[in-house]
Amino acid sequence: MTRIILVRHGRSMANVADIFAGVTETPLTPHGRAQAEAVADYLLARERIDKIYASPLSRAMDTVRPTAERLGLPVIPEEGLIEVNGGRWEGLSFTELAEKYPEDFHPWISESPVNASPTEGESTREVYARVVACIKRIAEENEGKTVLVGSHMTPVRALLVEALFGTVESYTRKVAVPNASLHILRYESGTLTPEKISITEHLGEDLL
Repeated sequence: MTRIILVRHGRSMANVADIFAGVTETPLTPHGRAQAEAVADYLLARERIDKIYASPLSRAMDTVRPTAERLGLPVIPEEGLIEVNGGRWEGLSFTELAEKYPEDFHPWISESPVNASPTEGESTREVYARVVACIKRIAEENEGKTVLVGSHMTPVRALLVEALFGTVESYTRKVAVPNASLHILRYESGTLTPEKISITEHLGEDLL
């Protein structure tokens, strides 16, 4: 059995500006960096982490970096954990997306966005398949260990849906994934199951 601790990146400049930044680089804000430190405080007090992986985008790498530095562990970049490729949506505000690409944008934000995709980008179904395959490979390579994984909203939601329901058809945007939230999954015999999800107590009111 492998324990997987997922963390969504801390608050980024794109989050503050309310723009779509899938594979676009956008740094953490000072608030986001404080969230990353709070993640480290929480994990070091409660967990024994053996290995750390993250999406290669800086906002994910920098969210797990304080934990890695305190433990003396490297952060292993993993392309399979990257956020959805937004195609033509990259760098646009959500208001602009609704105006310029309504035929793609409205299905994307609907209750059942399984087959939706950003214009000329990656579909939810594709992200789901990519991320689930990636995390299962990581889990199998780290049997008996606890790994920390830094990623993004869409990949983390996909993994939670897989653990809770076992199928992409259940993908829903009602699964909350706040910035710097933690979610603990278990992997055994090819199956992901939830141990504890939607952990935000380390953030308190000031860092939510």
